[in-house]
Amino acid sequence: MVTFRIWGTTLKIPRFHNLPLMSDKSEIKPMRNFWKILSVALFFAFAVLFLVTVSMYWWPGIPSSPQPLEGRIYPLNNHAHYTYMNRAEYDLRERMYLAIKVLIVTLALVQWIIDPFEYKKKRLSDTHPSP
Repeated sequence: MVTFRIWGTTLKIPRFHNLPLMSDKSEIKPMRNFWKILSVALFFAFAVLFLVTVSMYWWPGIPSSPQPLEGRIYPLNNHAHYTYMNRAEYDLRERMYLAIKVLIVTLALVQWIIDPFEYKKKRLSDTHPSP
């Protein structure tokens, strides 16, 4: 049974799930560790994808003029200095851009909603010292 008190009225609702209540800290700790590990993994995946995406501008073997016979017709603009990729490199770049966006949004949501590293709690305790 879960008891809620709303505007002077007590509501008793049976629990139909095995999710831990917020007062049960022993059951929350393993899930917090899961979210911490997931956050770190998402950050490292983002870092790797970001580095590979940035490094594409200096890959050897990418010509500075289009070569239709080799399929290098997809421009990559590096501050008005164009290099030309083939379809596989172009698709790789587009997928990495999409994956980076998904990773950023997912990591932001985990940090904002779950707060696995308890930044909100630390920030509140720093701004409101106890008497």
